[in-house]
Amino acid sequence: MSDSPDLSALLARGGWELVDPRPTAAQHPETFEMPTVAELDALVPGSMVRAIFQVATIADVVRDGLAPYDPDGRPHLVSQRERMWAIVTGVDGDMVECALDNQPFATHTNLSIYDRLSLPVSHLIATGAPVPDYDDFLAFLAKWEADPESPGADPTSPVDPLAPPRIRSDQQEVCDRVGARAEPPWPMGSGLLAKNVTPQSLLVYGARFPADAERKDTGWVVFAENDDFETVSKTVGFTVATLQDMYQAHPAIWPYITLPTGWGFTLAAGTEHDVYPVEITDD
Repeated sequence: MSDSPDLSALLARGGWELVDPRPTAAQHPETFEMPTVAELDALVPGSMVRAIFQVATIADVVRDGLAPYDPDGRPHLVSQRERMWAIVTGVDGDMVECALDNQPFATHTNLSIYDRLSLPVSHLIATGAPVPDYDDFLAFLAKWEADPESPGADPTSPVDPLAPPRIRSDQQEVCDRVGARAEPPWPMGSGLLAKNVTPQSLLVYGARFPADAERKDTGWVVFAENDDFETVSKTVGFTVATLQDMYQAHPAIWPYITLPTGWGFTLAAGTEHDVYPVEITDD
């Protein structure tokens, strides 16, 4: 992990902290807009608010220029910023009580979706209209918090810097199934997506090749129907897409996206999905 004092302090506080956006807004007033006084005054239970969080996460070659693990297998950790939405549950003067409405991408933070937070209105970067089914959300939140199987961890409890990356349970299951060490890619990193991949595709292939930081390329290639890369390239063709765009194109790939370089998968409708090593050549 990094020996940065700031990162160590971040991990000691649960792997996250709220970022004050006002200095950035003052420095870039034309491109960084803050909510107006009227928008802040209009906040009520059920309103959406957005804030910036500094979070601890495993390194990514594309984003950080740093391998995710050191030679001894210990995670290389960095701090990054994530913008996340929350649902207001109460307004008290200059503070809003809320429940986080996003699951952080960060791998070394105890902050999780539905965590209860108190946010200063001065730190909000956006607001949104009240959710339409707020009462239903409150009922769901109460049930979630009462469920003994819900995470329920204190979001401010210290994070072990040597812990494996926190990823989705379905992603962890895939890595565990083949004994692979998870390498969560940067969601805004890119890959090659065949132009014929859709959510309805019945046969989808994916393979992760070495990342190229200069091109922000995570190494992921996803294509459909034909398992020959050259044939797909010459007929259907590929487009450069972010991993988030790839998810939109075929959500079923997401459990496999943390597989490390040198692994691939086949998703075939009606059959068990397959995970396997892929050959990587130097050319």
